[in-house]
Parts: sequence; C-alpha cells; structure tokens
Amino acid sequence: MNRRSFIPLFGTALVGVSCLSLNDDVKDQAYRTTKILPNRLKKGDTIGIAASAGPIRSKKEVANFQRELELLGYKTKLGKNIYGQEGYFSADDVSRAEEFMELIQDDEVDAIFFIRGGWGCARLLELLDFEQIRMNPKIIMGFSDITTLLNAISCKTGIITFHGPGGNSTWNDYSITYIKNLLEKGEKILYQNSSTDLVIKTYKSGNAIGELYGGNLSVISGLIGSKYLPDWKGKILFLEDVGEEPYRIDRMLTHLRLSGVFDKLNGIVLGNFRKCTPDEPNRSFTLEEVFEQHFSVSSIPVFYGSQIGHTRNKFTVPIGSRVEINAGLGTIQLLDVVVN
Repeated sequence: MNRRSFIPLFGTALVGVSCLSLNDDVKDQAYRTTKILPNRLKKGDTIGIAASAGPIRSKKEVANFQRELELLGYKTKLGKNIYGQEGYFSADDVSRAEEFMELIQDDEVDAIFFIRGGWGCARLLELLDFEQIRMNPKIIMGFSDITTLLNAISCKTGIITFHGPGGNSTWNDYSITYIKNLLEKGEKILYQNSSTDLVIKTYKSGNAIGELYGGNLSVISGLIGSKYLPDWKGKILFLEDVGEEPYRIDRMLTHLRLSGVFDKLNGIVLGNFRKCTPDEPNRSFTLEEVFEQHFSVSSIPVFYGSQIGHTRNKFTVPIGSRVEINAGLGTIQLLDVVVN
C-alpha cells in the first residue's frame, strides 16, 4: 500500500472511531465466527520484518535477527522503518501502519515477524485495513507490545495469529522447536514446561476448553473497553509481563476483574512475569501474594508458570484457536490445526 492510497484510509479510520457503522458491526461479527488459517512456513519462504513499535538500539539487532531466520532456511525482507527512530517509536503512526500494510499486501512476503516490542501498536489500530488483512492471511508472530496487533487481527478478521519470539528474543533450540512444530509441521502441540523450567503453581485445579487469547497484561489492560478485543465469554486468557511492580500487576488485574473479564472466562494461564519484584519489599506484597489474592478463590481453572512471555525458553502459542488447559498439571493442549 503506497502513501497515496493510505492517507484516505487514515481519514476514514478516524471518522470510524466516533461513529462505527452498522455495516462495520456486521462485518466484525462475521469475521469472528470464521477462523482463517495462514499457510504454514516452509524452507525458502520470505519473512517480512516489521518495526511496528519501538526503535532498535543497534543495527546489529537487525543483522542478528536476519541471520537467525536465514539459518532456519528463510529469506528476509525488511520493512521500511526498520532502522528508523522517532522518539520511542520507529516512525510516526502513519508510516508504521503503512509499513505493516505494505508487508501484508506484498505477495513475496509469506509471514510477518517483528524486530521488537516497546510501545506504539495501539496507536496503529484505527489506521489498519482489516479487510485487506483478512484477504491476505499470513503468519503474524510477535509478543510484548505486539500483543495489540495479534489480538486485534484475530478478533476482527478470524485469522489465527501467533504469540512467539521477536527479533530481540533468545532464538535457542527450545524456542525454535516450538516454532517449527507449530508453524512448519502444523502439530497439535501439548505445551508443558520441561523439568528445568519454571515450577507450575496451581491456584484452582481443573480442566477447561476455550479459544485462547491474551498476551502482555499491560497491553490487554490498556485495550479494555475498545473494539479490538474479543467477547471474553468462554475464552481461555493467558497473561504475562515484564518490569512491573506487584502493585501495578494488582491494579491491572483489578481492572480486568472490575471490567467483568474474569466472570466470562473458562480458564486463565499466567505465563512468565519477569522482573516483577517490588522496589521496597518491606512495603509491598510479592507477586505470588498478589496472584494468591486474585486467584485462590477463582471458580475457574488458573495456573501460573507457563513458558510464555519474556523468558529465554519460550512457547509459541496460537491466538484464536481452541485449547484445553489442565491447571493441575500446568499444561495447554492445542485442539486444532492452526496452519494450512
């Protein structure tokens, strides 16, 4: 999509914020009732690398990411903002939205990964053409701030998206195995921590089935009340975060509870919450105590410790697909094939 064709879309999107038409509501409902599977990855495919949120710290980040993908047998194509910086973004909102849509509509690009998270994807939502995204289904994978795009796209188009490593992640054998098994082989994976990973803590045992949505808690909390999240009824919600003190985790979980999210869910998976420790331990609850307060009285299955999020050993999980969780064992069983 070139700038000439994009700018009218920008204007139309802003009008749509204040007055969503009945046709848009009907379209959204239709999208949500039909799942669209992107084509699986294969050797020789081209991965488009987008900079939809924050800027890189060094050009070496880009070179290292390209090398990791090329070692896996993929080609790479860089988005136009990959080396840019505008404050804490890679570029202004319109340019970042353009970059993403250009990769969506580029027939040479088979999948879209992201160089890093940070902040900024929520500012793109009103600028994206979800009809064009729906018509050009591709594997879209990232995490952290990319949580915004993943959930919005799955919610509004029906395309299965993927919460997995980004360009500044650790691309080790553990994480790569899940990418290959899910995105290349199309396996119905059983996600289960290895014996050396995080210990599972169960707050409410039991099994639950539902469509999996979620990601970064800060991002999900910030989107509550918007039209870019699903109806939570019957869903399995997974959450993770990094660098948030326990009181802020408490505040965001309280926001979700007061918004009625927890009342609708079938189950909750808490992933990795890295560096979420208090600055003043003698004046704070621990993260685990916050979780205990929120989830020990839960009426639905809840467990903590799944290898999702800001962690070296990382699961890649599909957003929008059915899963079954076993909170007692700390497992997530994928019930559907998620790639063609």
